[in-house]
Amino acid sequence: MVRMRTRQNRCQTPCTFAGVICALLISFAPLSSAYSKDQPFEIRSAESRLFQSVWFANALIDFRLSDEALAALDSGVVLTIELQIRLDRVRRFWLDKETAMLEQSFELSYQPLSERYVVRNLNSGEQDSFATLFSALNSMGRIVDLPIIDASLLDADEQYEIALRAVLDQNTLPGPLRLLAFWSSGFRLESDWYVWILNA
Repeated sequence: MVRMRTRQNRCQTPCTFAGVICALLISFAPLSSAYSKDQPFEIRSAESRLFQSVWFANALIDFRLSDEALAALDSGVVLTIELQIRLDRVRRFWLDKETAMLEQSFELSYQPLSERYVVRNLNSGEQDSFATLFSALNSMGRIVDLPIIDASLLDADEQYEIALRAVLDQNTLPGPLRLLAFWSSGFRLESDWYVWILNA
């Protein structure tokens, strides 16, 4: 089994206890944003392609934040969203065997001085800033040519499938908020697994 994990060390923006409490209080107030609906993330489409002996994945993901997550973001909390990609070998008469696991993580933050939203790719270190939350989430949800695995590591006579999901990583929240998030469904944001067959 090949296991690939390409994640850099995470640096959370310091968040004061007062800021955390403020985020929690705001979370109970009605928000007018189109992104305040408490809906899970949704993977609308995904596919893979083979290029120069490497398998790549493309996906379109709809990210919607809950009131609680929005309030925390506006209060200076950095949200980490993780893409989990699992490659399984399909077996007809037994459970599928996991071949590889890949994680791609993004940090989403709000900069009050510039009034811009910043998306940072924790795997590559690249980051972009956006004038609106809509633009930031839209950019983060467009996955283009994400390398999955070298084709030489796969058996040409076997069939493989890819499973993809997106989750809000609660483990990266500041301590006090992480404890309270355990009891709040507003921070349990994740998509269903989206599964497709790896085809040449």
